[in-house]
Amino acid sequence: MSHAINEYAHRNQLQEINLHLGCADQNMEGWINIDNYDYEAGDTSRGGARYDLKMDIRSLDIAPGTADRVLLVHVLEHFVRWEALELLEQFHHVLKPGGLLIMEHPDLDGCIKMYLENKVTIETPIGRLNKGFTQFYGNQWDRLDYETHRYVWTKGEMWTELNRIGFEVLALDNQAKFHVPERDMRVVARKKEDG
Repeated sequence: MSHAINEYAHRNQLQEINLHLGCADQNMEGWINIDNYDYEAGDTSRGGARYDLKMDIRSLDIAPGTADRVLLVHVLEHFVRWEALELLEQFHHVLKPGGLLIMEHPDLDGCIKMYLENKVTIETPIGRLNKGFTQFYGNQWDRLDYETHRYVWTKGEMWTELNRIGFEVLALDNQAKFHVPERDMRVVARKKEDG
């Protein structure tokens, strides 16, 4: 049985299968950039859609145990908790033993701290909002369902679930590289060799 992601990697002579999921307009070299949504006029959260493959990340078309790395940057919060857990289990299934899961998303505690300190705000179509507050609900002004947030994780519960699934957590901190340090959680987890 052929798989679209594996075929894409073969066709493009990729040495590794690195999946950048929910890429929006961030097409990263050396990664297979995947998103399920085209750009819609009026979307103020995304600058476009520059994916290599259009695909729903809830059902990745890839052979099990063939991905080297999976990257999600501000994607997991767009799913309710049970869907997010199913995604994490799927990522474990598609990664090779020793493969890396890399994520950045809002940290509930970091968002609360930023909200209470009220130091960082952003101008939105519905007025000036605290950047901690915006992460609880996501984009509520563009009327695009996929831009809203469904669940914001704590580091403790993320650590617990990743370990339960079979990951070894290598980094779990607030040193975000893509968005807002201190507010956002950075996760690096490795699929255990025996998992």
